[in-house]
Amino acid sequence: MTTLELSDWLTSPILWSATHGSQSRESLVLRRRAASGELVRIRRGAYVTAVEWQAAGSRGRHLLRIRAVTAALASTCVVSHQSAVAAHGLPSVSDAVGRVQVTDPRRLTPQTTAGILRRPGQVPPSEVVELGPLRVTSLRRTAADMCVTGSFADAVLCVDAVLRRLVMPGAHRRDADVPALIDTIVGDLCRDLPPASSRSGKAARRALSFASPWAENGGESLVRIALYELGAPLPQLQVTFSDQHGFIGRCDFFFALLGVVLEFDGLDKYVDPEMLAGKTTRQAVRAEKRRDDRLSSLPEVRRVVHCDYGDVVEPFRLAEKLRAAGVPLDPRRVSAASELAKQRFSAR
Repeated sequence: MTTLELSDWLTSPILWSATHGSQSRESLVLRRRAASGELVRIRRGAYVTAVEWQAAGSRGRHLLRIRAVTAALASTCVVSHQSAVAAHGLPSVSDAVGRVQVTDPRRLTPQTTAGILRRPGQVPPSEVVELGPLRVTSLRRTAADMCVTGSFADAVLCVDAVLRRLVMPGAHRRDADVPALIDTIVGDLCRDLPPASSRSGKAARRALSFASPWAENGGESLVRIALYELGAPLPQLQVTFSDQHGFIGRCDFFFALLGVVLEFDGLDKYVDPEMLAGKTTRQAVRAEKRRDDRLSSLPEVRRVVHCDYGDVVEPFRLAEKLRAAGVPLDPRRVSAASELAKQRFSAR
């Protein structure tokens, strides 16, 4: 789901029974329409049409729930953590977001009630943005929060995406000032983390130090995580190649010492009209083959390997491809990576 599509669920109509009173004629009609399947009750007193609910998908549904929940909360509460990830349209391991999460300055300890998780904490005005009717933690604050409370994978996915948006919002760039900008943002995020001596502080800094804006989408971030967990050598990201005929392409991962290019093939590259740029799927596949041939003819490139989402979900498949290309891996890490992936993707 794109950010534009997500924005629709920030403003789409919600029908409120509380507007009329729970025993009013209008409220009784809403309940009857829900009982008939015409409406879906998303929270007590809040309904949307079944057609809209079906079209919203998991992320859109969570945004609708956020709106229904926060309508009854104090204005000091700020949508945060996994709910902020959903509201900003940032990637996460699973789109199946559970309870609505907010940061409530009145809480001293977390509180979980039906459909909502209130976390204690202060969110200064500089770290709050308005997305439609919602008050949401800023990109930087959301990234810091996910480093502290999220899994390693969700934290890396979030920070990778936030760095992409803040460092290169328009397009890929490697200007001379980019490293300094990244250092500034990472430094700002570190100030919002617990002490480095604490367990959560160590885990947060591990994810933050691993994050990179050069992963161009959530899929590439997941590949980076899989490579790390498999014990693969650290690859270069987004390396540009040319030959005597000119520009060949910018490749996702390059193991320079081994001469191995690794490309992540998301499904969209073969079906999305914008990515196809007027080509048919067959033409796109042929163009990719020609590109691979040109890459393989370069003296610094020995092999070109392609992987997809299935190789991330089942890392032993990625391991087999890498080994066949001569990329060294630790067998013990392969087993551990497969177990981590099984846990990570079981909720999808």
